[in-house]
Amino acid sequence: MNRNISVVLADTQFLTNEALQSILKPHYEALYTVSTKAGLEQYLQKEKIALIITDYILFEFDSISELGDLKKKHPGTGIIVLTNAINNIIIKELNDIGIQNIVLKTDDREEIFHAIEATLKGKKYYSGDVLDILLKKETPFEDASILTTSEIEIVRLISGGLSTKEIAAKKHISFHTVMTHRKNIFRKLGVSSSPELLMYAIKAGLIDNIEYHI
Repeated sequence: MNRNISVVLADTQFLTNEALQSILKPHYEALYTVSTKAGLEQYLQKEKIALIITDYILFEFDSISELGDLKKKHPGTGIIVLTNAINNIIIKELNDIGIQNIVLKTDDREEIFHAIEATLKGKKYYSGDVLDILLKKETPFEDASILTTSEIEIVRLISGGLSTKEIAAKKHISFHTVMTHRKNIFRKLGVSSSPELLMYAIKAGLIDNIEYHI
C-alpha cells in the first residue's frame, strides 16, 4: 500500500470514524476525518486527496446527485461509499453517477482494503454482501412492504421526532412494546440507527421530506 496518499473519512458517526482510523492509520500517514461538507471541501482545496470514504446518507449530502457533483468537481479523487443503508435502487443511482465502489459497515476489514485498492486503481468494487443485494431479484424498497401497519405508523412517529416514551403514550401501549417494534423494524429493513431509518423511510415513500424532525 502507498502510505503517502491522503485519505478523508467523511462520516458523522464518531464510532465509525474511530474504527476506520484504527484500521487505516497504520497504512496511511495522511488520514483526515470530517463531519461537514465545508470541512471536506477545505481538505479537497488544500490537499491532494486521493480517496474519500463516506456514508453519503448520514453525511451532509442532500442527495446522491450532490455526491455526483463532488465527483465531477474532483475527478482525480476516488470515492468509496461505506454504509448500511443500501438496496438495488441506491446501487443503481450511485452507478449512474459513476460511483461503483460500495462496502457495508458490517463488512470485515479485508473488504475495506480490497475496496481501497480497487478504487485507487480506478476499478469498481462491490463487497460480497453488496453483490448479494445487487443480485437479488426484487423491486425497489420491497422490504418496506414486509412492515405491518403498526410498524409503519411507528416509523412515521419516530421520523416525527417522538421518543419511545412519547410513542408509547400516544399509541396507548407499553414502552417495551414500542422497543420491540423498533427492533423488528430495524431488523426487517436492515438499518441500525434512526437517521438510517429516516432516510430509508423517505426513499421508500413511507414519509415525505417535510415530515421528519430528527
